[in-house]
Amino acid sequence: MSGILARILGVFGCLLALSAALPARADPFFVKVYGRTYRIDPRAPPDDKGPKPQDALKALPADLAKGPTVRPSHEEVLAEVEERLWIASNQLDAKLDDAVKTRDRRNVGSDTKSARKEITDQLEAGTGQGRSPELQTLYDRSRALNILARELRRSLDLPVRTPDSGFSRPKLTPDIEASYRAQKFDAYAAYYGFRRVKAAFRSGDIELIARVTDYPLAITGKVRRTLRNREQLVAAKATVLNAAVRDAVAKATFESVFVRDKGMMVGDGAVWITPDKTGFGLGTVNLD
Repeated sequence: MSGILARILGVFGCLLALSAALPARADPFFVKVYGRTYRIDPRAPPDDKGPKPQDALKALPADLAKGPTVRPSHEEVLAEVEERLWIASNQLDAKLDDAVKTRDRRNVGSDTKSARKEITDQLEAGTGQGRSPELQTLYDRSRALNILARELRRSLDLPVRTPDSGFSRPKLTPDIEASYRAQKFDAYAAYYGFRRVKAAFRSGDIELIARVTDYPLAITGKVRRTLRNREQLVAAKATVLNAAVRDAVAKATFESVFVRDKGMMVGDGAVWITPDKTGFGLGTVNLD
């Protein structure tokens, strides 16, 4: 009798342990993005130490909830969110580099990798405000956009993980693929290069333009210049990021790009995106 009781208690103990190991059931919640409503999984990844998704998404840009005049497709919503995420994550990366350099100057001989992890851990825990409110805000926005992009990809049956390129693989028409193949270009590498350059111009951040530039950068038009490095590019910020060029790039779509052996002509020649060793980057800015 005591043996049977012991076995029953053992099974009961196992069930208790199993129930403790299983995540508590939580109901999904919903967010509105550009007039469309999306279901969000409330469970955070096991290694995520930050706030729960429902709290994290409070850091999303407020204008995402506004419905546009023309209702976008689900693919267009994802493209918009991924573009914003690319901007936020690259700006965060640059700010983290600056924070680490500042720390290293104060602590001579400190390990850069460890310093970056320490700062990132503080931001993840939400305790980075004391160090830099701007950095904490940027981290929170990037995390919120990443969660939203993940759920949008899930809703479209796409790989949930953020792609290495920063942008989900598109569905290109056979004609578009053929036009790039005729120039011995990878159509998808060209697409990712286009998306990065477009996002960089949208940001208005010359540091992000520097990250997508294929040096030397040619400035053409009434005034011709050649920018050979980041320092020269930053000094020419007003020229490169003028309103006409930014507007032309903002209105461009990958389907409207003209491709030839030189690369991709965007915005009726406002910029050229040219092939380089790592893919495609900004090669020419035309000021005509």
